[in-house]
Amino acid sequence: MAVLPWCLKGGTESAVKTARETITTLFEKTKHEVLSPAAVQVAWETDLKLAPIPTELKDDEDFPAMPSAKDLLALGKKLHVDWVCAGRAKWHTKSVWVSLGPKTKADCTVDCMIIDVKKEEVALDAKNVKADSTRVEKGLETAGALLVSMGFTALSGGPKTPHQQRAARQAIGLAFEPWLKTTQAASKKIGD
Repeated sequence: MAVLPWCLKGGTESAVKTARETITTLFEKTKHEVLSPAAVQVAWETDLKLAPIPTELKDDEDFPAMPSAKDLLALGKKLHVDWVCAGRAKWHTKSVWVSLGPKTKADCTVDCMIIDVKKEEVALDAKNVKADSTRVEKGLETAGALLVSMGFTALSGGPKTPHQQRAARQAIGLAFEPWLKTTQAASKKIGD
């Protein structure tokens, strides 16, 4: 698995770190070996001579376009991997004072694409997948089970960082859920 560094916007340092760890861990928990980000970036910029992908943007900066499926396929072939993933995420956080103190809510919106290099097709093209830190998201069966097994727990109250972390985990899980269901269903033990 080659994961092109994701472009992230509006998250705290800890939320950005959580998003990156969630992506990597979801792939590792599903038995996909993830190449080092440095090797992927070198192949993208040096071997394929494609523009660097900004990894963190300021709130006033616009997202660059998502990489094309053709460029991601070329990257996968160059690196001899089965899958290539690219994506981006942005956070919006709001805090208001209520009678008992601050009430914080964060949401995270994710776009991601996964390319099946062997089949030369788009395996996942998730756009504008949004999750809210204060809601329990339905539809996180496979990803939810993996996130729970990773030791991530639900957070509530307090400053914006835990809310951004929860929103990121949920949005990434929701975005990956259709792909995780198909890849997990395709994997069967010998004798089943």
